[in-house]
Amino acid sequence: MELLPAERIRVPLEVTTLSDATFVLLDAASGSHELAESMGDLTDESLAKDAVTVGQQAFVIHFRTDMVSKVSVALGVSRDPIGKGDDDAKQGRIVVVIIGPHSDPSAFLQAVSAFAAILGKEAVVDALLAAESSAEVLEIPDLGSLTLRGYLTVRDLMTRRVLSVRADTTLGEATRIMVTQRVSDLPVVSETNEVIGVVTHREILSVMLPRYLKRMKSGQFIAARLRLPGEVSDPRMIPVGDVMNRSVLCTSEDQAMADVATMMINKDIARFPVTRDGILVGTLTKDEVVRRMFGP
Repeated sequence: MELLPAERIRVPLEVTTLSDATFVLLDAASGSHELAESMGDLTDESLAKDAVTVGQQAFVIHFRTDMVSKVSVALGVSRDPIGKGDDDAKQGRIVVVIIGPHSDPSAFLQAVSAFAAILGKEAVVDALLAAESSAEVLEIPDLGSLTLRGYLTVRDLMTRRVLSVRADTTLGEATRIMVTQRVSDLPVVSETNEVIGVVTHREILSVMLPRYLKRMKSGQFIAARLRLPGEVSDPRMIPVGDVMNRSVLCTSEDQAMADVATMMINKDIARFPVTRDGILVGTLTKDEVVRRMFGP
């Protein structure tokens, strides 16, 4: 599928606000004024939740609507920086609008992921900012040859914001992170960010709960069953590395989502650490897969 034909490129993009840029590019992507008008009051503030900031210069704005039958993309480069509604400190000159039907979430998510990855490349951004026409944009190798793979990978759905702990993090601190961040497990990483284990609610409960219940009766902690340096008696002070599960199932960015989804269902796995050469780069959760595949 050709994602970015010349007629959907606006260089220069003659706008001063993110909402104006979105209207212009929605018109270009859909070929109809009706779509932009049907979106209602597209203010900079209302667009903030749909605008993904990529690097220092680009916004990727994405919508799903049944007013289109296939994924369409439009790209523009403004003369001056445009601010994001929820944070005027975030400004950029490159705006990409991606629209797609609810019936084809795979192609839609691939397109969003592809442009987020491409606009993270400094060379591509520099070439876009220097471009003076749609022809020059299409001469940029990564853009002119951009196509969809035809299937989803973990990269298309994973979350790049990663929560993790080190082996010397205490169970008390790991518990605090789990509760405040509303997660049920945390990857444990080395000093080089390599995944070496995972700590879950199971480890927290198996170590801390019996001791806490004992404390409630006696008013004091009992010694931990584990042989620990310094005879640690307060279970909150036990290092995560002493109780973590070292058998942790990870996935790579390029793994086909169909394969990972099968493992999620058959093995009842709610969350996968995503690694690149053993290094933690993201997470993939059932909740995120459902939200992005089937959400509004």
